[in-house]
Amino acid sequence: MVERPAFDFDYHSSVAEFAVPKQSYLAARPGATFGCIATSTLVVDTNLASEPRILLLQRAARDEDPNKWEPPGGACEDGDESILHAAARELWEEAGLQAARIGGPIGAPHFFTLDDGKEVCQFNFAVHPRTDGALSAAVKLNPEEHQRFVWATESEVKVRKAGGMDLNFTRREVERTVLLAFDHFRLSK
Repeated sequence: MVERPAFDFDYHSSVAEFAVPKQSYLAARPGATFGCIATSTLVVDTNLASEPRILLLQRAARDEDPNKWEPPGGACEDGDESILHAAARELWEEAGLQAARIGGPIGAPHFFTLDDGKEVCQFNFAVHPRTDGALSAAVKLNPEEHQRFVWATESEVKVRKAGGMDLNFTRREVERTVLLAFDHFRLSK
């Protein structure tokens, strides 16, 4: 097993409020209706001159939301140094990529309810990964959670097909956020 890295990244000032532990974030918002926080990392490969591509992962057939597509992400844990560190950890655990910079938030937070009734607020971040070469070669999936990955262009996401595969997303909000990520990366150039 590959040793977990020390998450060393910088972040844009627009996400500074998330550079705190989950409990501190929640304590500063006593009226929040949610008690759980999740993150999503939107990684766009802009190295191609033609069209940027976004990293999407297909959930494992035996996991929750089987065979559905999503960007890397997951729950913020009590042991995470900050919400941003949770995003970096999830990117590492699910795709084997290290965050170099966490950029601005993408879209509005998503709110959803877990099967056990817990309310979750998911924050979505633009992430620039640390890489020594081609991003595609750097992706290493956790087979317990995801079975495939694809780098999809905006036009492929819009028609829900990439690499010969149907892109059935975990939720409609996820698909909308993925499309918003292309706008974010275009504007941040």
